[in-house]
Amino acid sequence: MRHHRLALAACIVLAGSIANAAPPHHAKHHAKVHKHKHVRPHTETREENDRVAFASPEPADPIDAADITIDDAPVKLHKRAVPRAHDWHLAIGPYLWASSVDANVSLGSASVSSGVDFLQTAQHARYGAELIADARLGRFTVSGDFMYGVVGIDGGNSVGPLMVKVAGTASSLLVDGAVGYRLAGDEHSLMSFEARAGIRYQRTEVAAAVDVDGSPVMQPQIVDAGRDVLAGARVFVRPSSRFYLSTTADVGVAGSSTSTWSVAADASLRVTSRVLLSAGWRTLSIERANLSMVMHGPRAALQFLF
Repeated sequence: MRHHRLALAACIVLAGSIANAAPPHHAKHHAKVHKHKHVRPHTETREENDRVAFASPEPADPIDAADITIDDAPVKLHKRAVPRAHDWHLAIGPYLWASSVDANVSLGSASVSSGVDFLQTAQHARYGAELIADARLGRFTVSGDFMYGVVGIDGGNSVGPLMVKVAGTASSLLVDGAVGYRLAGDEHSLMSFEARAGIRYQRTEVAAAVDVDGSPVMQPQIVDAGRDVLAGARVFVRPSSRFYLSTTADVGVAGSSTSTWSVAADASLRVTSRVLLSAGWRTLSIERANLSMVMHGPRAALQFLF
């Protein structure tokens, strides 16, 4: 009986030791587990760990700039600067001005003994090149108009009892350049107004043979060139974003000519983002000591946009 009591006492002591060795399951332990809730369960091998990580990935929370800290100090993230759009806008291309030319060319009174003042000439186009360009930066614009052509001329006039005739060629170079500033409206407004100032250079060279009553007298070569300062304006009317109307006018305020002016009206259609078609009418007048010329007629342009 005594042996049984000793065995029972030993079992009780052993059970109490095992109970004391087991970890306690109280609130503090649960709080610790909640704090480290992202810790993955321990597995026996590295392969099992990799398999668990692949099979049940944890969703990544989006990173907020306000949540990023280094040593408990907030870190500011600077946004990358967005490049500005290209400020320059350029339209350039060839155009055709099917103009009629009314011109008087003076050969000078000392050319022949009887004197020749003005010869009425008719001109027939042979070849030429025409280019138009317009660049814009904010409210400022820069425009250019280049035209070079060679024509055949023939004409005559009666000087007293004599008939004087002339036949040959004439070449003409005409360059208009202008700087404009937009005073009202913009490229999206229904109407905008632009003040302009510029310069016009015109050079005419005539190589002709003069005939008096059927007898050749001379073969004069005349070169006449002049520069004029211009003042003018341009008005745009835009019924839509792809179509607009424009009117341009200028007048000479100083220079070689006794008078010069031009007026143009055009309708323009933006066919694509890179192609602009224009059609209109232009009249140009130049009066100088040896040259009187008026050019007028329809014109059309094909411009490429950049």
